[in-house]
Amino acid sequence: MDLYPAISEFFQRHLNAASLMVDEIAGPLASAAELAGAAILQDQKLLSIGLGADCASATVFASLLHQGVLRERPALPVVEIAAHQIESVNVGVSWAGQRIQALGQPGDVGFVFAALLSNADIQRLSQTAEQRQMQLVWFGNRGPGLNINANDEEIETRVALNMTLAICAARLIDIHTFGPMEGSK
Repeated sequence: MDLYPAISEFFQRHLNAASLMVDEIAGPLASAAELAGAAILQDQKLLSIGLGADCASATVFASLLHQGVLRERPALPVVEIAAHQIESVNVGVSWAGQRIQALGQPGDVGFVFAALLSNADIQRLSQTAEQRQMQLVWFGNRGPGLNINANDEEIETRVALNMTLAICAARLIDIHTFGPMEGSK
């Protein structure tokens, strides 16, 4: 069986979506990096939130900020709230809401990778964050506040783009917090 056409179509679809989104997401993504950098410099923390397939994006975002993979630097204060194996999105949202309630403090910023969340799920997480006086940044879906999404795309594309956005956001936070990287323009 020749899988080349399926492979080509898969990557072409994701590359096209990413290319068409750049102008729309550049401003909100820069704002998210500035918001995160300000929180870090004010001794607040970031929460990286993802459930199910979006868990991978939350994990890579937290890992890049913890480890300083992009360059030698101190670890940043990031709490990962991610669950791979959840029996339902409803249970996962309740679990994530409990973690936000327990760990979130006024001034903290949550990065929510939300491609799979419904409007009701988004509302529940938003209410919990609001109670804790936190700001949330939404990736892959629309929520109250700052949004970086591709709502018009298929779920598979939104999940793939969330991973790319997680890496880009970590890089931008690193640059905003510690200055330009050597060799970058």
